[in-house]
Amino acid sequence: MNAPIVTLTTDWGCRDFFVAMVKGRLCSSVPDVRIVDLSHSQQWNDPATTIGIVRYGIPSFPEGTVHIVDVGCERIAAEGGPSAAGCVPMLVRSRGQYIICSDRRLLEQSLDAGCDVTIELSLPEDIRTYTFLAYDLYCDVARRLLAGEPLQQLGTICEPLRRRMQPQAQTEGDTLVAMVSGIDNYGNVNLNISYEDFETLRAGRRFRVKIEWRSGRSEHYEDIVGLSRHYGDVRMGNVLLTVSATGQLQIAINKGSAVQLLGLGYASRCHFQFE
Repeated sequence: MNAPIVTLTTDWGCRDFFVAMVKGRLCSSVPDVRIVDLSHSQQWNDPATTIGIVRYGIPSFPEGTVHIVDVGCERIAAEGGPSAAGCVPMLVRSRGQYIICSDRRLLEQSLDAGCDVTIELSLPEDIRTYTFLAYDLYCDVARRLLAGEPLQQLGTICEPLRRRMQPQAQTEGDTLVAMVSGIDNYGNVNLNISYEDFETLRAGRRFRVKIEWRSGRSEHYEDIVGLSRHYGDVRMGNVLLTVSATGQLQIAINKGSAVQLLGLGYASRCHFQFE
């Protein structure tokens, strides 16, 4: 039997004791557990990066993996508890994996395949605060889940998650307008269209890409012709269009940041003109 896996995606950072407390509790209560750190540098006010981890990173793990996602949990304490904050600790099962999280909206935006079970977790009667649910609640839920306890005993079955559709690229005649939907650590920007969908729309035609960006009150445009397979296909400092690890079209700069040098951000527009 393979050792159980628990992953952690948090905003705790790595300088304090929070990660150590949770790992210690998991190691003490789940025999032979393997703990995988996905990220401890998430930002509660930048949900897109956490959505990216849940949408593209989590599906790579084997069935039965338990994922603890704890980003922005301090809002629950600040706003008077889970119900008042609109953030209810829950457990969902999707593609045979389990995700423990208190941000329903984040899960609805992340799980493209949806989920087959949604459980509102029961809070311990002796819980002192809501500031560290990962330690006070999630570790125990992971332990009980990996021990084979039925999901119904962990809480109450609640309304299924609603899949929140992301804005799609728009086409009009020979023009395609795509938007920035994600930004990675290198400053590369992913567009809201996959390579496969783009190739279908392109139908073998040549194209040019016009990127809108602002510097102060001035508008600027950057033209790209063709698709690059490698960042090194263009000279250092030049802009290119390529395909990201997630399969989406990506605007990047060889040895540079498209976000910083082009001023691109979420919802920035890129115009494709087919010829």
